[in-house]
Amino acid sequence: MNMGTPKYAIVQEWIKGEINNGTYKNGEKMLSENELMEKFNFSRQTIRLAISNLENQGYLEKIKGSGTYVKIKSGNSNKETRNIGVIITYLDEYIFPDIIKGIENVLSDNNYNITLGITYNKVEKETSILNSLINKKVDGIIVEGTKSAIPNPNREIYAQLKKNIPCVFINGGYPDLDIPLCSMNDVEGGFVAANYLIERGHKKIGAVFKSDDMPGHKRYEGFMKAFHKKNIAVDEKNILWYTTEDLEFLFNGDADSILLKRFEGCTGIVCYNDQMALNIIRFLERNNIKPFDDVSVIGFDNSTLSKFLDLTSVEHMKYNLGAMAADSLIKQIKTGEKTGVKIKMEVIERSSVRDLRK
Repeated sequence: MNMGTPKYAIVQEWIKGEINNGTYKNGEKMLSENELMEKFNFSRQTIRLAISNLENQGYLEKIKGSGTYVKIKSGNSNKETRNIGVIITYLDEYIFPDIIKGIENVLSDNNYNITLGITYNKVEKETSILNSLINKKVDGIIVEGTKSAIPNPNREIYAQLKKNIPCVFINGGYPDLDIPLCSMNDVEGGFVAANYLIERGHKKIGAVFKSDDMPGHKRYEGFMKAFHKKNIAVDEKNILWYTTEDLEFLFNGDADSILLKRFEGCTGIVCYNDQMALNIIRFLERNNIKPFDDVSVIGFDNSTLSKFLDLTSVEHMKYNLGAMAADSLIKQIKTGEKTGVKIKMEVIERSSVRDLRK
C-alpha cells in the first residue's frame, strides 16, 4: 500500500488477503469491529465502511446478532437482474417527475425495471439507498449525486462501486471518478441568464446560487463570464449563496433586512431555479418592491411554476436529460463505453424582465 491509500481500503485489502490465502475460509467468522479497530487503530466508521464494501463485493455477510462471516458469492453472481437503480433527490415535485419519466421510458423499452430511491438531499439517506441497491445486485445505477459540490463520504462508495456496477450521474457528480455525467450545460445557462439582463440595459445584477451542489457552482461560473465578456464589474456582495438547510431561515421573512442589503440597488436578480425565483418574488412583495417592474427576475428550469408566474426562465430539458442518462447507462452495460452529455440551455422569454433601454 502507498501512503495515499485510504484507511478503509487498507482494511479491505487485508481482509481480502486473509480470505484469499485461506486464513479465513468460506463460512468462518471474521474478526469483530472492535477487534479490527484494535488491530488497525482506525475508527469504527472506517472499519464499517470497509466491511460494507466487502459485503457489496461478495466477500462478507453480516448476520444480525451473530457477527460477520466470510461468504464468497457463487460464480453465477454476475447474472443480469434486468433491474436498474435510480437515485434522485425528490420525486413528485418540480422537474423530477419528467426526469424520471425520461429514464423510465428508455429503460422500459430496453426491458429493464427500475428500483427507485429518494434521498431528499440527505447524505445519510443516499448512503442507505446505495447499500440497499448494491445488495439487490442491480445491473446499473443512475444517480443524482447528493450535495455534489461539498465533501461527501459517499464519494468513496462511488469510487468502489464503479469497479463492479455501471454508473451514470445526472445533474451533478464527481468528475475525477470517471463516471459519466449527463447534465444541462449549466455554465452556458448562467451565461445566457446574465447576458439576457445585460443586453436589456441592466448593469447592477444580483444572483442567488445553491452552494452545496455542482449546478449552482457552474451557473455562477457562467454568470460571471457574461460580465467579464462585457467588461462590466460584478459586486460580489450582490450574490447570495445558500444551502438546502438555509431556505426556511432565509425566506420566511426574518432575514429580509439582510436580503435588502444584499440586493440594494439591483435592477435584476438571476435565481438558481424557478422555486428560488418564487421566494425572491415573495420577498420583494413583502418589502413593497414590485417584482418585474422595480426588479426583474430570471429563473432556471422553465418549470410549470415559471409558466404560472409568467417568469422568464432558462430551459431545462427534463425528459431528454433522463432519457439520455438511461441511454448512456445502457451503452455502458452493453459495451463498457462511458459517455456523458451536456445539453444546450437557452432563455425562454416571458414578462419578468424589464427592458431598461426603452
